[in-house]
Amino acid sequence: MQTITIPLLLAATLGCAPAHVTYTNRDLGTFSPGNETRSATKSGTISSTFGWAYSTDGDLGDSHRNRAFRFTLLNPGQVAISVQRTGIDNILLPALSVYSGLTHLSPEALAHDGSPLSLSYLATLGGTQPKQGAFNALGDWSIGNDDVYNVTGDSDSGVAVPASLRSLIYQGNAADGTSANFGSAAGINGDGLADGFVTGTFNLPAGDFTIMVGGAGYLTTPPAGPYTSYTADVTLSVIPEPSAALLGARGAVALLRRRR
Repeated sequence: MQTITIPLLLAATLGCAPAHVTYTNRDLGTFSPGNETRSATKSGTISSTFGWAYSTDGDLGDSHRNRAFRFTLLNPGQVAISVQRTGIDNILLPALSVYSGLTHLSPEALAHDGSPLSLSYLATLGGTQPKQGAFNALGDWSIGNDDVYNVTGDSDSGVAVPASLRSLIYQGNAADGTSANFGSAAGINGDGLADGFVTGTFNLPAGDFTIMVGGAGYLTTPPAGPYTSYTADVTLSVIPEPSAALLGARGAVALLRRRR
C-alpha cells in the first residue's frame, strides 16, 4: 500500500472537526451475550471517506477523521457490529475496528493526537515518521490527553486531574469493499461489495470496548480544505448461545445418525 503522510500539524489545520476523541451520544449500552437477544443503534458523523483506510499504514492515522463509539459486555460472548451509511448522496464506504478499553472520560480531559503524551508516545514508535496521528486501524494503539487545572486555562492554579496515556487493545476489523477501495494492507477483512454497508462478528471478553468507525476509501492525494461530514448508523447485536434444549435436540439427532 502506498503510504500517504499528513503530519499532525498539517492535519490540525485541515478543518474544524472535533479535535478530541469522545463518545458523546454514541454509547451503545451494556449487553449480556448468551443471555439475551438485543440490539442498539447510534448515529454519528464521519469526517472523511478515507480516515480508516489511511490508518492501516505504518504512519498510523488521524483520529479526528474517524468517530468513536462505545459499549460494555457483562460477560464474554459473540456480538455483531454493522455500519450503514445514511442520507442522500453519501459516498462513504464504512469500516470499523474494535478495541478493548476506552479513552478518557470526564472529569479527565479528552484524548487527542496532538497532546504532549500522544506525541511522546508516537515518537517512540518505529516505521514512518512523523505519524499522521495515534490511530491504528489494525492493531493496538495509545493516545494521551492534557492536564485538567483547578482553574480552567491557568496552569499556575495546580493540576486537578493529571494527564495520562490510554491504550486500546485490538480485537478485529471489518471494511466495506475490496482492496481496490481500502488498499492492500495485510489484515483487512473486506466484505467484497462496496455498497455503503459492512458488518462483522466478534468473540469478545467481558469489559468496556471502543469501536472506531471511518472511511475505507484509500485516496491517492490528501484532501485540502474543510472536513467533510458523512452520516452513518452503527448497530450492535448480541448473539445468544444455543439454549440447553436446542443443544440437547442436536445431540439426540447426532446420536441417532451415529446409530444409523
